[in-house]
Parts: sequence; structure tokens; C-alpha cells
Amino acid sequence: MKKGKVWTYLADITPLLEEEAYRKALEKVPDFRREKAQRLRFREDQAQSVGAWLLLTTARNELGASPEQPFNLSHSGRYVLATVGPEGEKAGCDIETVKRFHRETARRFFCPSEYDTIVNAEGEKQKELFYRFWVLKESFMKATRYGMVLGLDSFEIRLEEGREPVLMRQPEKVKEAYFFREFQTPGADARIAVCSTCRQILEPVWRRL
Repeated sequence: MKKGKVWTYLADITPLLEEEAYRKALEKVPDFRREKAQRLRFREDQAQSVGAWLLLTTARNELGASPEQPFNLSHSGRYVLATVGPEGEKAGCDIETVKRFHRETARRFFCPSEYDTIVNAEGEKQKELFYRFWVLKESFMKATRYGMVLGLDSFEIRLEEGREPVLMRQPEKVKEAYFFREFQTPGADARIAVCSTCRQILEPVWRRL
């Protein structure tokens, strides 16, 4: 694996919604992942769980990554995402299908400056900004390994036109410097964010499941 870079893989789980394809995919994942998927009620959720692990396996194999290297998985709608970082670094990722602007969620859980950035925008821009902040925040919480324990308003992100997002404030217990990159799916129907202590974050690589 090329050192000092964060790799992210992206795939569409639509093929796994078919029974035969799903059953074949199920045979390729470890027992714990198979059992987790089978406990889920809906086929889309099952396909996401299995597809995310298959994508991680593909990423590790192609990159020659070791189990010790940090990884993170995410899924939303028909997409699954897998991020693998260099050993000794931290990495997190998030993907969210763009739907509607959840104004009350932003007001209650985002920092005042982030909320103001959203509501001061016009029209569809509000929805875009909401999902940008959402995936950025999720990717940071996952990268730190604290998850939702941190709280969405315990750190502050600033967005500037033409620049990568900047972490303006972070929790005291999080000591490392973190870097972000944002992406969109080709149809712009989902937002992606990758966060890492490694500065070199590459664009997502598409793979078929």
C-alpha cells in the first residue's frame, strides 16, 4: 500500500438487492458480519451491511493493507463506503443520501455559527449545507473513535468557498490535528466526507460489488 495516504472506496449495493446475488455475497463475509446482516429486517439494510464489508475486503486486497491499519465504513441508501488509512493514523468517513433539510436538527445539535451558515443561505443551498455539515461532523466523530459521545456541538467546522473545511474548535480530549475532504456521488444524490489525521486524502475509487 502506498504510504501516507487515505484511500476511500465507493460502491452501489443495488445488485445485492436481488436474492441470488445477496446469497452469494453473504457467503463471502465473516460469520460475525453474516450474523449481523441476518438480524436486520429489511433487504436494503442487509445489503448495506454485507456490501460495506465486501467493499472493505476489496480495498484491503487491492491496497495490500494490513488489519492494523485504521478503517471505517458508512452506508446510506444504495451506497456503501469504506475508508482505509495509514498505520498509526486515524480515519473516519460518512455518506448521506440528500433528502430534505432538517432545520430543527441543525438548530438543536449544530454550533450556532454552523446553523447560521445554513439558514443564511438561500433555497436549495440550505439543504446542501446541512448535509455537508452532517457528513463532516459524522466523519470527524468516527475518526476520533469517540463517536456520538462527543456531541455534534462539541466541535465547530467552518466552510469557505473554494477551500477544504476547517476544524475551528475541537474537544479538549481530542489532541490531534484533523483534516477533511468532501466529495459527491456522480449524480449528486449523496454527500461524502472523509476525515483523518493524515493530510493526504484521496478521491473515492468506484468499485462494483
